[in-house]
Amino acid sequence: MSAVLEENSYHADARTTPPVVVVGTGPVGIRFVEQLLLRDPRAPVVIYGNQPWEPYNRVRLASLLTGELNFTAIQNPLKLMTQHRVVQHHNCEIVAIYPYNKQVVDRLGNCQRYSQLVLATGSSPHIPNIEGIQQSGVYTFRNLDDVQQLIARRTRCRRAIVLGGGLLGLEAARGLQKYNTDITIIEHASRLMAQQLDDEAGNLLREHILSKNIQIVLGDSVKSVIGYDSISGVELRSGHSIDCDTLVIATGIRPNLELAREAGIAVGRGIRVNDQMQTSDADIFAIGECAEHRDRIYGLVAPGLEQASVAAHTIAGGTSHYVGSQAVTRLKVVGVSVISAGQCGERDASPQLRSLTWRSSDRRSYRKLLLQRNRLRGVMAFGDWDESNRAQECVQRACYIWPWQRRRFLRTGSLWLLHDAADVNDWPASAIVCQCTGVNRGTLSKAILAGHCNVEALAAQTGASSVCGSCKPLLAELAGRHASEPEAGSRTLVWTGMAALLAALAMLFAPAIPFADSIQTEIHWGQIWRDGLIKQISGFSRCRLSSGKADGGMVD
Repeated sequence: MSAVLEENSYHADARTTPPVVVVGTGPVGIRFVEQLLLRDPRAPVVIYGNQPWEPYNRVRLASLLTGELNFTAIQNPLKLMTQHRVVQHHNCEIVAIYPYNKQVVDRLGNCQRYSQLVLATGSSPHIPNIEGIQQSGVYTFRNLDDVQQLIARRTRCRRAIVLGGGLLGLEAARGLQKYNTDITIIEHASRLMAQQLDDEAGNLLREHILSKNIQIVLGDSVKSVIGYDSISGVELRSGHSIDCDTLVIATGIRPNLELAREAGIAVGRGIRVNDQMQTSDADIFAIGECAEHRDRIYGLVAPGLEQASVAAHTIAGGTSHYVGSQAVTRLKVVGVSVISAGQCGERDASPQLRSLTWRSSDRRSYRKLLLQRNRLRGVMAFGDWDESNRAQECVQRACYIWPWQRRRFLRTGSLWLLHDAADVNDWPASAIVCQCTGVNRGTLSKAILAGHCNVEALAAQTGASSVCGSCKPLLAELAGRHASEPEAGSRTLVWTGMAALLAALAMLFAPAIPFADSIQTEIHWGQIWRDGLIKQISGFSRCRLSSGKADGGMVD
């Protein structure tokens, strides 16, 4: 792993138009720059990151912790053309914003003017107020620095506690178990992934994780951390104690809004933005986990990527509106898929929603549809589901679910017949194919037309399927149609084959040609001039006619 301090590709002249300044080099900040350059390749951009690492994909940190991927595989560098006007500053924190003269100041005291400022500052781990939590052996799981510390700790860790049974906590538990470490997950709610799953799905997930030798404590929380300078255990509010040498905090996130607040920009739980992702200052935008849109903060990457596209389009002079995102959670927990999309969480509960559920007889699969006036508003699944991507796309478009589809789902767990499955090539261009990275069908089709014609090439170009991999069959389907285009000369081969087929059929159904039963049969030579067909074939009639006229005789 290598750190970089600064990479300058273009130096702005003080006399030129100030550049667009981006604060944040996470996936959302990188996506914004790429989207802006697609619309205006010569746009001057200066991007600042406060981490010493080149841009990387935080979504894949769990795979780095487990050893499934190395650092190279999670890198997320800017995709730039040869001629561009982009300056990148890494390990260079912005400490102040001065909106009245449109400047930002870095930690070294350098000032940078801007025409528009984009805040993609992300979030920080939420650290609960627990006695003794500052001791050695307590970690968070949010960025590359955290993962490096946990990797270094992993080989000597024997008993670890993960505080938090949400998405982040389960990923941390999976990563820490590699060296047979005893893992215990503590969750204050009554089920795991309480924001995404219902009681039944949460119980199935709990049973599955217990079968993998990971202990779970529900409905309890940590009261204090036990130890002197170094952690030796935790005391729970129920009065029980659990020994451990490592504690990982995964209790949610806190948007990084201090920079905006100190600059006088309106904030709530996050930096407040309108549908164009503008803050209370029209020249300052906020995107990603730091942004609060319509009183909602999204703790997932995919909504931030959508917000980045809207902000880029607006700054480039276009008209675009962000109306919110479909909350989608996909997780591969120790070999089992967990899917939640749309209005599945507790905050989305509504008396207008009715549910349809299906359970497999072996309790390995559970699926739930949430309908409002028979339109699909949410889906939830525990276990593999071949239709999950299409179902998520239908949630996005609030598709109508017909009575026969509802009956089929209750009976088989499937909404569509196998031969009735929609071709992903027929999806709308705006339909999201990779929910983890927010890549839509239109982006993938453009990449295919540009020559990226297999799953690996599409993943490298667009990032699709690079997280959980569940959309790989859809990418293969998209690439397969392109790969199956007719080769040169194929039409000639088709027509030749059809002609040969017709000839074979003609021979098959033609009337039988009579033949003698014995070689001793006498040949009736008179048939040659009496049978009309034979005369036409042999030309004997013409010869006879000519001969008859010459002799003055009659012709038969």
